Amino acid sequence: MRERSLTELEAGVRECYADVRELLVHFRTRTSDEDIEAALRATLSKFEHQTGVATHLSMSGQGLPLAPDVQIQVLHMVQEALSNVRKHAQARHVELRVERHPWRFEVCDDGCGFDPARVAPDSLHVGLGIMRERALRVGAEVRVDSAPGGGGTRVCIVLPSASTVVPALA
Repeated sequence: MRERSLTELEAGVRECYADVRELLVHFRTRTSDEDIEAALRATLSKFEHQTGVATHLSMSGQGLPLAPDVQIQVLHMVQEALSNVRKHAQARHVELRVERHPWRFEVCDDGCGFDPARVAPDSLHVGLGIMRERALRVGAEVRVDSAPGGGGTRVCIVLPSASTVVPALA
């Protein structure tokens, strides 16, 4: 019994350590007035290095750059989705699909999946709530498609077309 408790405690400490490292990486996130692509590539590279989970980024379409404050919120939502993959999905591969017009970001994994309806808003799984709060700040919508049993999970972030571009310089 005592050995089991120590094992659980060690696992908890390792999880906390990973969370702190992840937070430190998030705080160092940089954006650009030009394009979000470089920041997304860096985020995926860091995730792959930390977890060993293969990643792929696909960008399509043409659109105006996102405002810096919107970029930050989107990057944090993507990072939170990746954090959920690390903690829960048992995935081997993650793909981030980005459509530039209208702006849409999909984080797709090949993990174990889950039932989104069974995640209570006030539960210990706060990641989805955090993503939704960030989405509200920029008028975006977050949708989660998943099912238990190995079908993977898709987190989709859709931005409104009117409020996302860098304002014109006067």
